[in-house]
Amino acid sequence: MRRAAIAVGCVIGFFLFAPARAFQVSPAQRQLDPRWWVSGEFGDGQIKLSSDRQQGERVSTFAAGFAGGRHIGQWARVGLKLNGWLLQAFDYNDPTVGESVSNTGGIVDVFPWPSHRLFARAGLGWASYTNNRPTGTGGNGLGWETGGGYEIPLRGHLALAPVVEYAAGGLGTADDPVAPITGRKYSVVEFKLAAVCRFGGHRR
Repeated sequence: MRRAAIAVGCVIGFFLFAPARAFQVSPAQRQLDPRWWVSGEFGDGQIKLSSDRQQGERVSTFAAGFAGGRHIGQWARVGLKLNGWLLQAFDYNDPTVGESVSNTGGIVDVFPWPSHRLFARAGLGWASYTNNRPTGTGGNGLGWETGGGYEIPLRGHLALAPVVEYAAGGLGTADDPVAPITGRKYSVVEFKLAAVCRFGGHRR
């Protein structure tokens, strides 16, 4: 977990301190000041489930996220976000399969330089674990995330944003015939590509 956190920190540092000129937004692109934003992001999540009894292995999963909210001036934006990591596909015809972790909460994106689209992200919310296997037990608990990325402007107020994030949280206690399984938690390092749309602007 420590190595993963260091890796994410290094990438965020690159985003924040990379040469600003490479990501500069022209004055023409800043003629409109959008108030609202929505995004959808997809990619790979390296997730690990563990507990006080057992340290799990990090496995690759499909990662997806959806967010939306409001800009606060040029320096920041806030919003709500739903993150999800699929460990086993669900089947409507078989209720005994399906496993996933999700996190719903609030996020804050900070833009250190208003004239550029580099951002750092932090979020806090509620994590949920679903396990439909016969011996599986779901759970929930507090979850958080941190990360960063940069937006590559496309046409209008559309942008693509490579994003790297680290998320973790608790998943509660599970019943067991021998003794309760305590200290259940998850951690995930994810690399995703986000499509961002800003709207509701006005001319300055």
